[in-house]
Amino acid sequence: MLPESFAILGAIIGSLGGFYYLFETLAGRTQPNRITWLLWGLFPMVIFVAQRAQGVQGLSWTTFAAGFLPLLIVGVSFFNPKAYWKSEPRDYYLMAAAVLGIILWGLTHNPNLALVFSLLADVLAGIPTVLKAYRHPRSESWIGFTISAIGFGISFLSIQVHSFGTTAFVAYLVIGNASIAALASRGRGHRPT
Repeated sequence: MLPESFAILGAIIGSLGGFYYLFETLAGRTQPNRITWLLWGLFPMVIFVAQRAQGVQGLSWTTFAAGFLPLLIVGVSFFNPKAYWKSEPRDYYLMAAAVLGIILWGLTHNPNLALVFSLLADVLAGIPTVLKAYRHPRSESWIGFTISAIGFGISFLSIQVHSFGTTAFVAYLVIGNASIAALASRGRGHRPT
């Protein structure tokens, strides 16, 4: 177990992965699914509020960092036409299901149940990007996701007391980022320019 202060270091490193993805989006080398990234920005903010309501301190900033950068990525994806990925009807259905998860959170007023619904919503929002990384690995930044997985892994290792509120979302971030990194890195050593 790492000292709790490492949670902030992990959030910073995780953010570096997001900044790398942001750079690749600006350069047109990565094409984010805007629906996924918009929801990936909004849902961690909901989880951040729920964690703060439960008294989670350092790790809550990891959650905040996980939401802030996706919102920036959505914004910069409009500046380069090469950074556009066409959404499919399935993406909108998943978005509706994800939004339903957030509505259910709003009805519960229970912090742990809010985390469950928010995690479910986040997973549903991420399915289009997971499928895209599997089918079109060159459209994703495996390096950005790898850096984020390492950073959030450090945050996970700094958890002092394991509870659902302190562990669930950070574990999800590690597993999700590592999975997309693995899918996007298949069959290539580097991205052609």
